[in-house]
Amino acid sequence: MPSSSSLSSSNPHKKDPYQTLGLSHDASAAQIKAAYRRLALCHHPDRLSALFRRQQQQQRAGSGGDGDGDGVGSSETKTKRLEEEEEEAREEEAKFFRDATDKFSEITTAYGILSDPVKKKEYDHLYKFGAFDDDDNNNN
Repeated sequence: MPSSSSLSSSNPHKKDPYQTLGLSHDASAAQIKAAYRRLALCHHPDRLSALFRRQQQQQRAGSGGDGDGDGVGSSETKTKRLEEEEEEAREEEAKFFRDATDKFSEITTAYGILSDPVKKKEYDHLYKFGAFDDDDNNNN
């Protein structure tokens, strides 16, 4: 059985799992599960990456052709510009994926605490006595 110090130290940011899942502190097990499923679907990194790629493709297609016929050497310039744009898009996608993974991990961690009766009871006890100093905890 985890000790009080293990739960508070396993959550270095001390984020309120109820707040992460968009729930009040009196949420039922069914509400916790439903909130987790909804958020996990919305924030799953693989799903978001696919949506991100599709959006990027639509933006590129929407920007139309590159009809700047600026004479000799323009195809090299266009090629270089396209390579730079592709590299920028890859970097942007990687950052997006990292952010999505972090958010998904936060949601999964919150559900891991609230779905386990022992961890939930421990968290609720620690929360009640102010072990978590997140200002938003006082708003629920």
